[in-house]
Amino acid sequence: MVIMELGHKDKAAIIEIVAASYFSSQKWNWISLKSDVGKIFKAFEELGDQYTEYPYMSRDWYVENSATKSTHMCRKWDELKELIEFLDTYAQHFDFMVKNSDQKSFCIVSESKELTDEQKNAIHNARKLRCSTFVFTASVPDDIGFELSQVGGGM
Repeated sequence: MVIMELGHKDKAAIIEIVAASYFSSQKWNWISLKSDVGKIFKAFEELGDQYTEYPYMSRDWYVENSATKSTHMCRKWDELKELIEFLDTYAQHFDFMVKNSDQKSFCIVSESKELTDEQKNAIHNARKLRCSTFVFTASVPDDIGFELSQVGGGM
């Protein structure tokens, strides 16, 4: 067995996988803000374009009936616009946006519960959106053992 030391990025990726798995097991709607925040911005832009092209329906109708509703998790245009403004400034301080029933939350994943000043400020501003924030902590070992076995030969 080979023992390999896990770096900080490796540990963070493992914790993100565990958090995503937990959210899914709870049947929560979630999106990774690290990898998919662009999808939320794109949905906002597309909904704005749809309203511009077909203004006979309200912007709220487009948001409520959008195919991207599970991505942005909003019901009204003003709520989505407020979310976009918030994410434009603070998305980099969170790992996930999660919705359980009607409660939208932001999540920070970490090996410890210690928060940076920037994260504390982002949490303070998330409260203004009526969103809760939680820290998902998990213990990841400093190293991992593995085996590499060849199961077929070359030509």
